[in-house]
Formats: sequence, C-alpha cells, structure tokens
Amino acid sequence: MKIAAVLLATSLLGLPAGAFAQSQPVLRGYAVLGVGLVRVGPSVRVQPGSVGATTGAVRLATAAQVSGAVVAGTVHVARRARVGRLFCQVVSGSGFGSGVVGGPTVGGSPIPGCAQLTTPLVDPPLLVPIPVTPGTTDEQLAPRSSSAPLAPGAYGAVKVGRGALLQLAGGAYQMRSIRLSRTARLVCLDDCRIGVAENVRLGPMAQLGAVKGLSADHVRIDVAAGVPGAAFRAGPGTVVSGTVFAPTGTVLLGPSGGYQGAFVGSTVVVRPRSQVHGQSAFPPPPRN
Repeated sequence: MKIAAVLLATSLLGLPAGAFAQSQPVLRGYAVLGVGLVRVGPSVRVQPGSVGATTGAVRLATAAQVSGAVVAGTVHVARRARVGRLFCQVVSGSGFGSGVVGGPTVGGSPIPGCAQLTTPLVDPPLLVPIPVTPGTTDEQLAPRSSSAPLAPGAYGAVKVGRGALLQLAGGAYQMRSIRLSRTARLVCLDDCRIGVAENVRLGPMAQLGAVKGLSADHVRIDVAAGVPGAAFRAGPGTVVSGTVFAPTGTVLLGPSGGYQGAFVGSTVVVRPRSQVHGQSAFPPPPRN
C-alpha cells in the first residue's frame, strides 16, 4: 500500500516514478534560485533546470511546469502545476486532485510526500555577493543607433536608447548600472563577465546577453544591488541569455519573456507565460 501511495502522489504532480531516489541538484543545476522566496507565475515553463529557495519557500502558480527538481523547505503547488522531482519539508496547495474512495488517503486529496531535503542547498560561500568597482564615464547610445564593440573596462551608467544596439567585445566589465529602453539590445560577442554596482533595468522587448550563436553559459552578470529597489528588472517580452547573480537583491523576470541561463536573487519572481531554459554559467562542482 505504501508503494502505491508514492506512485499515485508522483503521478499527480507529474513526477517520474523514480523521482524520490534521485539526489538534489548542485548550484549549476538551478535555472532559478532564491535565498528567501521564489514565485513561478501561471503557465511559466522551466525546462530544463531546477527551481529552489535556500532558506524560504517556492510557490508554483497554476499550470507552471518545472522539468527538474523543486527544492525548498516549503513548497506550494497550485492546480495543474507539474514538477520533475520534489525535495522539501512541507508541501501544500490545491494541485493534488480529488480523493479516491478506498485510495491511499482518508477524507481529502492525496498529497505527495517530500523527498528528504539536504541543507544547505548550496554551500553559503557560493552565494556571497561579488564586489563591483565601476568607472566614472557613462556610456549612452541614442535611439536606433549602434557603435563599434565596447572594449573591456570600468564604466559608469550604461544607457541604450530605444531600438539601439550596444555590443561588448568580450572580457571583464564593471558598470554602475544598465538601462535598456524598449527594444534596445546589449549583446556580448564573446565570453563576458559583467559586474553591476547598482541595478539593471530592461524595457519591453529589450535583449541582454549572449549574441546569437554564443551559448548563454558564456555570459554572467553579477549585480551588487547597491541601491534600493529590485536588483534586476525585466519588462514584458524581454530576452535574456546569461546568468544573473544578485544574491542580496530581487530579480524580476517580466511576463512572456524568454530567459536562458540561470537567475539567482534574494527573491526571484517569474511572471506569467515566460519560458526559462537553464544553461548556467556557474562552474561544475569539483570531482572527488
């Protein structure tokens, strides 16, 4: 009877039958990772990749799908949500279907058990903010313009006007802030490591990250979040290709966006109908 209960629980969440035997993901395996809270909006799809919260909760809205693991002390699952594996201490929500007379539950809906949660989820030193020392010279592009690729170095505020294109040649960059207007683009032509002292703002349908043909794991954006407000905010329909690392700030991914890479924040919110494709720039764990 206990085996039947586990199999029914896994089928209700879309879990493979062997899910509970699998281990928790390492840092590189997360597409979305929050310290305190992660909210995955309605009809969001995270595939491939896992979703986790190191000290708080993960909340999956209606019809959200996570192909990998969901890992947190507390997990809330709305109706029609689907996950690949579940590691937690408590799981709740309305996504468990109706009870079956004579089935494995009494007086209510079947609720899946949590596989044993191993803490800490991520080694704490790996979530220490990266210091950033920006320059003093601002970089600004007028609407519907472009320029030669920007060389590595330290810059002040970077602002890209509506429909404009700013190219980064590749290498290490330090910036005070990044602002992309509607349909603006900031792309890395080669491996990029971008440090941002304050915050990043992307307007509707803006694009940030690896140029087409360069995989998302070649771009990393470290946001120190040195001012109030969200560390990283993407508007509707934006496209991001790279790892965003803001462990002390809020990361907001706008609705109907395409997000390829990994997204780490104190709080991470993925708005409705977005697609998140895990392709992390974090290095793999050392071999024993």
